Amino acid sequence: MPEMRGQPASFSNQAIHLVRTTQQINVTLSQMADTKASILMGATFVVFTIAVGQARNGAMPWSLGVLASFAFISALCAVFAVLPSVSGPNTAKVGEGAPNKLFFGYFTHMDEAAWTDEVLAELHSDETVFRMMLHDVYQNGQVLQRKKYRYLAYAYKSFMAGLCLTVITFMIEHATALTQ
Repeated sequence: MPEMRGQPASFSNQAIHLVRTTQQINVTLSQMADTKASILMGATFVVFTIAVGQARNGAMPWSLGVLASFAFISALCAVFAVLPSVSGPNTAKVGEGAPNKLFFGYFTHMDEAAWTDEVLAELHSDETVFRMMLHDVYQNGQVLQRKKYRYLAYAYKSFMAGLCLTVITFMIEHATALTQ
């Protein structure tokens, strides 16, 4: 609701609640993605450790090698899902948009007083506060969709593909062992 005819926009309590709830949901979704990635990393590291132990003994079957390979790929994808990308002030931008002044990657490279003044300049009306909050929600959603959940999906899909190929490889190994 932009300012109309020189009068500042006013927002209902429901609008405030909606924006806060949306921010909270995005934070929860981000935490869920991190938790899922951590669980998957733990599971894949266990599989990979067992495979390395078997390889040291010289008795690693092909099926375990397939599972270990896909577990490693899955672990890498899970790590990419939770890996922070913080290298400079430009990391506060998503795509070609304006920087997110509320993101720590933006303000940690600034003097506190300068950052405070910059943020306070945006808080002159309810509308600019809402715009700042909505910009934060939008950019967090972009990170969730473009990075966290994308890599998390790759991690789960590669692990599932590895499990399926492991079963097939195991059946072939077992059938070959029976015919010998």
